[in-house]
Amino acid sequence: MYVELKNLNKRFGNYQAADGVSFSIEKGKLVGLLGPSGSGKTTILRMISGLEQPDSGDIFIDGVRVNDLPAAKRGVGFVFQNYALFRYMTVFDNIAFGLTVQKKDKAFIRARVTELIRLIGLEGLEKRRPHQLSGGQKQRVAFARALAPNPHLLLLDEPFAAIDAKVRKELRSWLRETIGKVGITSVFVTHDQEEAVEVADDIIITNNGRIEQIGSPVDIYRNPKTPFAAQFIGTSIRIPEYWKLHGYEKTPGFEHAVVRPEFVLVSKIEKEQYPVTSKRGVISGIFFRGNAMELNIDVNGLHLTSNQSLDEAAFAVGEEVSVLIYRLYIYNETEVRLVENSSIKSDGTFFI
Repeated sequence: MYVELKNLNKRFGNYQAADGVSFSIEKGKLVGLLGPSGSGKTTILRMISGLEQPDSGDIFIDGVRVNDLPAAKRGVGFVFQNYALFRYMTVFDNIAFGLTVQKKDKAFIRARVTELIRLIGLEGLEKRRPHQLSGGQKQRVAFARALAPNPHLLLLDEPFAAIDAKVRKELRSWLRETIGKVGITSVFVTHDQEEAVEVADDIIITNNGRIEQIGSPVDIYRNPKTPFAAQFIGTSIRIPEYWKLHGYEKTPGFEHAVVRPEFVLVSKIEKEQYPVTSKRGVISGIFFRGNAMELNIDVNGLHLTSNQSLDEAAFAVGEEVSVLIYRLYIYNETEVRLVENSSIKSDGTFFI
């Protein structure tokens, strides 16, 4: 493994920012540290970089224990959330800063900076200063500056947080493609699930200073391993007394359940497919989400969400509908299970 963290601990007063954190990252991977605010993800990133020192535990980069190495000696590039560009320097000089500190010769610096400006697609803007750039352009410059000294590892702290939504989506694709070209092992921090799923090869979910789950975006979404992961990933709605729903029985030791929009099938009354298993509900809200319609449904006080293809028959607010919950995640304090609605027989005709 290229990056290894072994039982890292870090406390700030009464706040345990890292609690026995251990994980490893393969060389060349782009990994997302995903978690809510205060989950410890930025502290973990800063400890890897050397900007924070762990109270205990070990950090290895390419087989070398780096705990005692200062940040400047770890071979790590860092991209900050607020860009941290030098206001009075041009684009060229900002990118060249690390190389200048390393006292590289001018010819090397010019060649390297020119190469990076071409990589980030900002040819012709070399003489501009940060205030003359858009947010997306500033982030590209910050990215190039971090890459200039040829680091072994690239760390990015909420790299898209200060950028508007449209540009943020464009930069996600650009970042993934560019890191793929460079081939550098990278770790980025985010609280945005969509961002993590779209950009990362693997995701590490953090919560209260601990690691909840590690895996590919698809695996984490489909197979949450902890109660927190089941509730945090996706749009999950808690279901009280799930055993009172048609087709479900109470599993001993599992008191709680959550449902996701894709587990809820909504149909018009006249086209009801599973009348025995379904419940009646009322559409309480309809929202256009670009490639789908989001339906909010009230089922006897239980508020559910379902996604509907734009090609399906339209619903109206206040319309009575048939609602089928065909799958649930049930969980206790330590375990998560996926359960299917027992009233639906696997006859090859029902697949979602």
